[in-house]
Amino acid sequence: MPDVQERESSCCVAILFVWLLLAGCQTFGPVALGVGRGAYNEVIARSGSEQTLGLIVRLRYSDPIGLLAVASVTAGLKFTAETKTEAGFGPRANYAGNLVPFSAGITYEDSPTISYTPVDAQAFLREWLAPVMMETLVLILQSASDSALIPLLVERMNRLRFGADITAEERTAFNRAATLLTQFRERGIASWAEQSGNAKRYELILSNYSHAYISDVEELLRLLDLHGDPAHESTIRIPVVMGVRDGKFDGLAIQTRSVAAIMSSAAAAIDVPREHVEEGIVNATAEPSALLTELDASLRIYQAEAHRSGRTLRCSIAAGGTTWMIPT
Repeated sequence: MPDVQERESSCCVAILFVWLLLAGCQTFGPVALGVGRGAYNEVIARSGSEQTLGLIVRLRYSDPIGLLAVASVTAGLKFTAETKTEAGFGPRANYAGNLVPFSAGITYEDSPTISYTPVDAQAFLREWLAPVMMETLVLILQSASDSALIPLLVERMNRLRFGADITAEERTAFNRAATLLTQFRERGIASWAEQSGNAKRYELILSNYSHAYISDVEELLRLLDLHGDPAHESTIRIPVVMGVRDGKFDGLAIQTRSVAAIMSSAAAAIDVPREHVEEGIVNATAEPSALLTELDASLRIYQAEAHRSGRTLRCSIAAGGTTWMIPT
């Protein structure tokens, strides 16, 4: 009689455990999604940053470049639960000590399928060599809070220009105009927008400035060689176009840089190991990039293995206070 009671107890425990597992499966999916989605996002974002840094390092070492895009991520979640009970029949002496009344097991398996797609060469070259479009530039200028982004993206604003061959006075004037534009946008004085009723035509609007900022607005107009009387005008609308300003255009003509130029400047700013220069693996940079100097940004390779044969490079690179391991 006691054996029968033990078997009945084991069966009850097994049934209860299976019921609990079935109830848990109802919440397992959402929990797995909440944990897995963030992990995949973090890894994809970090691997994208590593690929971009690897591209910059390859440009610095004049190595071939190639990019892969993550086309899709399919996560297959498999959850298996197993219960087992053992019961003896006949005389108790025949199975005493050899049975496990109840056992259970849970198996969780995550088998992701990740698809990569090589970046199309022609599309890449078009985006790589083309200057930053006006639509993109306006969106950045309307949201950016760092004035150093303007010299990174913009090469010329009317007669003001920024590059490696400019004088100290030109650099000061360009940076002052960039600073005023950023400060005005943060204070609600300046806004970059699409012209009303004119698709793909943009303008810089100066308005809502108090008497205290009239002199600063006058300074900006003077730096950009623009007309306007902020002391008597509450709103000044300045047409903005892409290209070089001619003598008849009374507005702001902007020339932007290409992605290639921005990346090349970042590559030139990499501080490479001295032995790589001495061995002829990489050329020394004549002077730091002016663009990256304005952003107070620099990349330093402080641990690397490079071989002239085959031009393989594995390095640790410090960027923005973070250390990255870049296999290139």
